[in-house]
Amino acid sequence: MRVVFSSAAERDVKRALDFYLNEAGAEVADDLIDQIQAKIERIKSNPESYRVIAKGLRCVDLDRFPYQIVYKIVSKTLIRVTTVRHHKQHPDFGLRR
Repeated sequence: MRVVFSSAAERDVKRALDFYLNEAGAEVADDLIDQIQAKIERIKSNPESYRVIAKGLRCVDLDRFPYQIVYKIVSKTLIRVTTVRHHKQHPDFGLRR
């Protein structure tokens, strides 16, 4: 299974990463990236196990950070990450990407 990030999702990750680099340091920022990568691996192994939040979109929460990964199962071989959003963002944020 292949996972691709939309350009908007890449910007979401960059913003979060920049925040943690500036506020908490490189070690915490690296932990954020590790958590995202770990969740992506879990999504790849069982993409339908996470909750549906809108038509065709699923969501998984990171364990340590207040972020969610929103993704769509495009085909049996492709998953598209559309949004990586903070829990305090509006629930509709990123659903129309």
